Amino acid sequence: MSSPSPITEAQLEANRNNAQKSSGPRTSEGKNRARLNGLRHGLTGQTVVMPFEDQKAWERHLARITESLHPETDLERGLAGSIANDQWRLNRARAIEENIFALGQTQNPIELKDADQRTNAALTQAQTFLDDAKQIGLLTLYESRINRTLQRNMTELNRLQTERRAAHQQALEEAMLLAQLALSKGQSYDPARDFPGNGFGFSATQLNALIDRKNRLEEARALAKQSQNPNTPLRKAA
Repeated sequence: MSSPSPITEAQLEANRNNAQKSSGPRTSEGKNRARLNGLRHGLTGQTVVMPFEDQKAWERHLARITESLHPETDLERGLAGSIANDQWRLNRARAIEENIFALGQTQNPIELKDADQRTNAALTQAQTFLDDAKQIGLLTLYESRINRTLQRNMTELNRLQTERRAAHQQALEEAMLLAQLALSKGQSYDPARDFPGNGFGFSATQLNALIDRKNRLEEARALAKQSQNPNTPLRKAA
């Protein structure tokens, strides 16, 4: 097989000129039109709220989703926001699908002479699916992609929150033990000494309250156990 001919300088220059001619819209009007091309359905791209949608409704949606996910760090809040975005897009996709079938019922209804209204509606729905199968299939593809991203973000958020809560619980147990040790020695306890920056939000007052609650619970459990078995001596919590 013969080797390809080398590109001449004239061809190279022509390629450069063609690339410059097809580098995209240059005017403000052209750039705006290109940007709006990505808003045809709003299921891809970075735009979340479409021009025809209610910004206030989106803000309420974002607030509800974020509140329900209980994010506490910047990374968790970012994931919660992405989850809210994807849920909004999924809702839009379902609305588009419903509207496709609604249009079929109004624009191309099937009206068989010997069929009742329900039968005609069912046949119209089937015909709409056949007529718009390509668009509905594409819509399903978008939904699947969005849902996979949503589930991936949910999994990551759950992982981060589980690790954060486990770390907080371990630190709290350690702080309570250290506070009890200081109390047994007649000393005050400052959590900041063992937890620099006190990133877990502990305070001496909080720890003392938790220790007191723990002791009272232990005493209450011992009392309940003793009432079930009167021969068991009651041991008061330290």
